Amino acid sequence: MATESELIAALSKVFAASDPKLIVGIGDDGAVISASPKNLVAATDMAVEGVHFKRDWSSLHDIGAKLTAANLADIYAMGGTPKYLLVSAGLSKDFGIPEIEELANGIKSEADLVGAAIVGGDLSSAEKLVISITAFGEVEKPITRAGAKVGDVVIISGLSGKSAAGLYQLQNGIADSPYIRAHKKPDLNYKLAANFQSVNSMCDVSDGLLSELNHIASASKVGIELDVELIKVIPGFDELAQIAGSNILQLVWQWVLAGGEDHVFVATTSSQIPVGAYAIGKVVAGDKVTVPGIAELPTNGFRHF
Repeated sequence: MATESELIAALSKVFAASDPKLIVGIGDDGAVISASPKNLVAATDMAVEGVHFKRDWSSLHDIGAKLTAANLADIYAMGGTPKYLLVSAGLSKDFGIPEIEELANGIKSEADLVGAAIVGGDLSSAEKLVISITAFGEVEKPITRAGAKVGDVVIISGLSGKSAAGLYQLQNGIADSPYIRAHKKPDLNYKLAANFQSVNSMCDVSDGLLSELNHIASASKVGIELDVELIKVIPGFDELAQIAGSNILQLVWQWVLAGGEDHVFVATTSSQIPVGAYAIGKVVAGDKVTVPGIAELPTNGFRHF
C-alpha cells in the first residue's frame, strides 16, 4: 500500500480545482471557501464494501461515481445547487496509487457533471473499503418533505426500479445489461432536478419509492395515492416488466415501489409539471401511502439495520 503522503499527492492532482470562491483547497488542515449570501445546504452519505457495493461487481470508478451521485441528489432534493465535496475513505491493504486514482476519477467525473469541486477529506486504513462523502451546496428556498398539500400532483423525474432490476440480474449470473449499469452507477437527470425547484415537497429515491413517499406523507401529515396506470406508461416500464418474466406481478412492483438507488426525484406540486417529469398520483387527506390495484404492497425499501 502506498504511503499517506503519496496517496494525498495523487488525490491533489485528480481533484485540483480552480474555483474563485475556493481560497484554500486540498493540502491544508481545512478548506476555506468565500461566504455566499445564499443559504448553505449540506448532506452526507457513507458506503461500506459488502453492504452498499461489491468490488466483484463494480469498478472503483463506478463506486466513486455512484456515491457522489447519491450526495449530489440529496442537495438537489432540497432545492439546492451542489458546490463542494469532502471525501473521506478507509482504504483496504490492496490500495496503491492506481486504485486511489481510479476511485478519485470516478468521484470527480460525477462532480464535474454539476461543476462541484472536491476540496478536502481524510484517509485511513480499513479491513474493507469505506467511503464517506459530504456535499455542500447553496439554496435560496429549501424544499423539504413537509410541504405536500392535499390536491398536489405527485410527480417523478423517471422510472424507479432499474437499479433493483440490475441487482436482480447480477444475483442471477448476468454480467452486463443497461439495468446492471444503472445499478453500478445511476444516470441522474441533474438538469431536470434543477427544474423541480418550484415544487412543494421532494425526496430523491434512495431507499425505495414507497419509503420516500411515506417520509413525505408523514412529514406533511397527508395521504398519498399512487396510480399504477400512470406508472405503467412511464418510458421503460414495459422493458422492466419483460425482465421480470413470469414473476411480473411480484417482481416489477417490488422493483418500482421498493427498489432503491435510482436517485430519481419524487415530488408533489400544485404548479405546472416540469417538462420531462411524469405524474404518478395525488396527495389526499389521510396519513398513509396507498396504491390501489396492488393487492399486497412490497416491503418498504432498503433498511440499514
